[in-house]
Amino acid sequence: MPGTKGERIRVLLADDHAILREGLASLIEKQQDILVVGEAEDGSECLEKTSTLIPDVVVLDIKLPGMSGIEVCKQLKASHPLVKVIMLSMYEDYEYINQALQAGADGYLLKKVASSELVSAVRKAHQGEKTFSPQVLDMIVAAVREEGVPAAKLALIDTLTSREQEVLSLMSEGMSNKQIAARLFVSPKTVEKVISGIYRKLNVSSRTAAVRLFLSS
Repeated sequence: MPGTKGERIRVLLADDHAILREGLASLIEKQQDILVVGEAEDGSECLEKTSTLIPDVVVLDIKLPGMSGIEVCKQLKASHPLVKVIMLSMYEDYEYINQALQAGADGYLLKKVASSELVSAVRKAHQGEKTFSPQVLDMIVAAVREEGVPAAKLALIDTLTSREQEVLSLMSEGMSNKQIAARLFVSPKTVEKVISGIYRKLNVSSRTAAVRLFLSS
C-alpha cells in the first residue's frame, strides 16, 4: 500500500525518451529510501503500470505520445488518489502549470532541475507536500497576486509542512505566538521559526497576508 512506513518509496517513471528514463532511474536508485518499480514510455502504459505496480510516486513527463501528461495525471488521480504525481516539463509557461495544478499534480519540476531537487521532490510528495522548481513557484506567486487563481493559492498552501499548516491555522484563529506555543507544547521561539518558514514559502512579509492567503485558498 502506498506510503507504508519503513518501506522504500516506490517510483514509476513515465517519459517517452529512454535515455532520460535511464538517467532518472540511475539517479533515484542511488537513494537508499527510494526504489524505481517501473518505467513507461506513453500515457496508456503509465496508467496500466500504475494499476499493476501501485507506486507511491509517479514522475510524469507533461508531453507524452498518444495522451498528454495532463490527461494521464487526471486519470491517475481519479483511479488512484493516493498516488502522488510529479510533472516533469521543459515548459516554463503558467498555462501548463495551471493545467497541471487543476489535474491534481503534486509537483511541477522543470527538466533542467538539479538531481538533488528531483530526489527531494519525490520525498516531499510522498509526505504529502507539493513541490515546484523555483521558477515555477515564482509564476504561481505571480498568478495569486495578479489574478487570485484558486488552484495557485492552494498549491502555495500545500508547499507547507503539516506543522506549518497547523501553525497557520492557529494564526488564522487570532492566536498569538505565545498561545500557539502553549497549544502545541513548544517554545515561542520554535513558533517564530515555523512562522518564518511560512512567510518564506508563501512569499509574504506579514501575519495578515499569510492568514488572508490561507483563508482564501
